[in-house]
Amino acid sequence: MMMKRILSIFLLGCATAAAGAQEAAVTLDACRRAAVERSPLSARQALAGEKRKAEDRATSSSLLPQLEIQAQGSYQNEVPKLPTDFPIPVTMDLPKDQYRATVELNQVIYAGHSVRNTKRLHAATAEVETASLAVQLDRLRDRINRTYLGILLTNKRLEVNRLMRETLESSLRTVTARVQQGTATGAQQASLAARMLELNQERIELSGERAKNITALAELTGMEITEETLFAIPAVPDEPAAAGGAHAPYRDRSELKLYAEQRNLLEAQNRMLNSRSNPQLSLFASGGYGRPGYDFFDRNFSPMAIGGLRFRLPLTSWDATQKEKRVNRVAGRDIDQQQRDFERNVSIEAAQYLVQIERLQEVIRLDPTLVEAWAVVRQQAQAQFEQGVITATDYLTEFNNEAAARVNAEVNALRLVEAWVEYQAARGIYN
Repeated sequence: MMMKRILSIFLLGCATAAAGAQEAAVTLDACRRAAVERSPLSARQALAGEKRKAEDRATSSSLLPQLEIQAQGSYQNEVPKLPTDFPIPVTMDLPKDQYRATVELNQVIYAGHSVRNTKRLHAATAEVETASLAVQLDRLRDRINRTYLGILLTNKRLEVNRLMRETLESSLRTVTARVQQGTATGAQQASLAARMLELNQERIELSGERAKNITALAELTGMEITEETLFAIPAVPDEPAAAGGAHAPYRDRSELKLYAEQRNLLEAQNRMLNSRSNPQLSLFASGGYGRPGYDFFDRNFSPMAIGGLRFRLPLTSWDATQKEKRVNRVAGRDIDQQQRDFERNVSIEAAQYLVQIERLQEVIRLDPTLVEAWAVVRQQAQAQFEQGVITATDYLTEFNNEAAARVNAEVNALRLVEAWVEYQAARGIYN
């Protein structure tokens, strides 16, 4: 009973540890989200909205009453005088020094929709900036994809390297014993030792590549990623073509959003150009104190007040407005051409990934059989080598064939994952 209890506790602990290790595995989706949250590009997207709000508030302030204080003092060497033979006996003695202090009020009544169109222009500009940043964030996600998949590839190759080193160590111990017994030559031992050195060199290079990618991933994501971190392999659906959906493969790309917002910006610019030719109506009022006042013949300081409506209608800006609109129309056609080229290239790219996925799926189905066949050949060669039937060179040939088959099998499996991830990225899907 005691042994059963101890065994149950041991198995429970192993299961708990395995579950904890599985939960602790880092996923590609988590790395992409962490990188986006950490990126300054996300902060810039938030700032674009704040900038738009600040610009809108500044634009709205033009509709508020505008007060202005003016003060002026002047001296002039001549003032108007009536001729001596003026038929009407009027005395006019104007001062050469004049003073004026006024408060002016201006209130816009109708601004030709310039304020509304300016806000639309601010909104369109902010949306273009946000869409441009979204495209840059997708490039960051692509970089995370490459780095993460690079780690997975080096992990698999390190596993194969470890397995082949363990296999070669067994053969090396056998041939070393035979050399000591005088039944094998030192050349055979040296050949196996040289191959072991090559495997160790490969392990060092792969470990360095893995450490470089882990460092980059940790820096980009801000996550605690070390050499001991487990990395989950993204799942690939059995039928990628069906999982991709029937819609256009580029529908979710952030570049399409950018093209649409660029067109909206051109439309907002055209509305703003129209505002230049619209009439404007405003209310004005001015009051103050000075000498002379509005009574030009009065030498004394006196109050002044005036008010009324001001109407403004531009007459010469129409031609310039039409020319600028033509520039925007050309820019719009250029955006259309860019989008057509983009959609064509993405369609070709997505189709190529699908073909690659289907081919890799066929290759991967044969990989286990191929690895097993080369393993049998290597085992037979190993037995023959240990019996002295074949040379170390013959054995290493079969050993390398098995190693290559195992590496290719692992690489093909990860190439399928990579092709699926890149296919999703080409469609603008990052989850």
